[in-house]
Order: sequence, then structure tokens, then C-alpha cells
Amino acid sequence: MKNLVFSYADLSIKDKAAKEAAKYFSRAGAHVVQQDVSATAKRAAGISFREMTLTFADSQKVILRIKQTGDIYQVLLNGKILPIKNQDDHIKAISEIVAAMDAGRTKFQKLLAAVKIRPPAGIRTAAPKMEQVLTSKRDALKVAISEVRAEIEKLNQGMVPS
Repeated sequence: MKNLVFSYADLSIKDKAAKEAAKYFSRAGAHVVQQDVSATAKRAAGISFREMTLTFADSQKVILRIKQTGDIYQVLLNGKILPIKNQDDHIKAISEIVAAMDAGRTKFQKLLAAVKIRPPAGIRTAAPKMEQVLTSKRDALKVAISEVRAEIEKLNQGMVPS
């Protein structure tokens, strides 16, 4: 089987071609951890399509745009259009996509690491309160240490032979 033909009308992750695509990606060395299919059709440049999103173990995403005829007309890798040389042979095309994922993996990981995520507004960190608690404990320990030193000094003066 050289080409995957998707059933556009009832496209889902349970579709035989969708399962085959995930299998071919796994064989090529990119393990699909999540598969999703858009419920609604989109339209761009006069072409109606539905999107199948494949998320891989390293968090990279491939979006396959599937036309009404059931074939893939566009591939997006991490949000960018990826031109495919072997568009008539889906198995070779999947190998091309995996090669592109491998080539851009380090750049993609650096971009992920650079993204700063802020906690939601309702969540507060415990750091300011923790700082106050630790400061008050430190001050209490300083007072206790000074009291013990004063007591030791008093005892030492009482033991000094006159």
C-alpha cells in the first residue's frame, strides 16, 4: 500500500488510514503520543480541508490537511508549512517528515525551553509567606542563642575563683 486515502466524511482517529499513518510514523522512529482530528472543515485558497494533528513524544506537532478527496494536500510541522518531495508516496513522505523533525529537534527544544509560562492569576506562590516564616524563625533563634550565651556568661562569672 503506497498511499493512505482518508475517509473525509467520517474522518476520525479510528479511521483505518489514520491508524496506518500513526503506524508508519512509529516505524520511521517518531512515536505518536496523541492524535486529534478537527470536527469541522476549514477552507483556505479555495480548498476545503480537515486537519489531523499528530503530537509526538518530543512535543513536536505535525498537522496533516486532508482534502475532500481523502488525500493530504498540505503538511505543517510545528506550525510551519513543510514542502514534501514525495507527495505521491505517503510512506516516503512520512520518512521525509520524520527527517525534518529530527533535523529541527534541537532548535525546537531550545524554543520550548525559552518559553516562559506564567502561573494563572488565581494561583499564588508560597515564596513571600515562606520568607516571612523563615525570617521570624531566624530572629527567634537569634534571641534564644543570645539568652543562652547570657546565661553561660552568668554561670562562668559565678564559677570564677576569687
